[in-house]
Amino acid sequence: MEDKYGDQTAPVSYRQLAEDIDGLTEMGNLACKHGEKCFNQISAAVDRCIAANPNFVTESLKAAELAYQTRYKAEALKLVRESNAEPLFKELADLVMKRFNSVADIEEAINEFFSDEERTQISSDAEEAGNDFIEVAKGFCNENCFDESALYFKPLLNAMHEEGSCTDASEFCGSCQENADSYLSASTSFAMPCCLKNVAEKTIEAYDLVEERYEDLVERIDGVISDTLSAAAKERVDEIVAEVRTQAGCIGECRQELRVQ
Repeated sequence: MEDKYGDQTAPVSYRQLAEDIDGLTEMGNLACKHGEKCFNQISAAVDRCIAANPNFVTESLKAAELAYQTRYKAEALKLVRESNAEPLFKELADLVMKRFNSVADIEEAINEFFSDEERTQISSDAEEAGNDFIEVAKGFCNENCFDESALYFKPLLNAMHEEGSCTDASEFCGSCQENADSYLSASTSFAMPCCLKNVAEKTIEAYDLVEERYEDLVERIDGVISDTLSAAAKERVDEIVAEVRTQAGCIGECRQELRVQ
């Protein structure tokens, strides 16, 4: 992937995504086959380390902080400031790297942004979301859903691609959406796999929950971050938010088409 896209300056196209589906499917199947075993091995190793040294986690975090401060921070800052990324992301990266240099900094920020009640709610929701993710992931793997999803997406992405009008995979509205709608309408036997649809519905439910439960909190954090950004960066944020909402609306329309089918 890095060899293929590392030096690419043009936007990634839907056709390129279609060409890479097989490789992504192979990686997904490997994760299904070995992911849980790998996690269990790491978890068991950490448990053994903690049993041998009760301060293992604290000492490991301190060692990581020291390594970052002495070996990586200056280089990382230099890369951010000299990169070709747009100014907004450079400002945000610079802000994060200046603000958070240790676990204590992160803990301080959490206590500053969130009340005790909010931290409890977030912790509870995160635990529930984690359990849901594990169950959905197990079902996805057990039903060979990476293979099923590849069979679904590959022809769809190829059908969406159109030279001169739909060549940028970061955009969906317009010609790309029209091509997708045309393909889905013409292919009466072409339906989203149930296992994939389940993941999509769970994702939408999670997004709706976050939007409903944490809207005020997100706005508060957004206000704090906005106060530190330049006028140009704030304007760019507004542009990105507007574009994301526009694209999400088009995807939502296409999703309704799938439900009708």
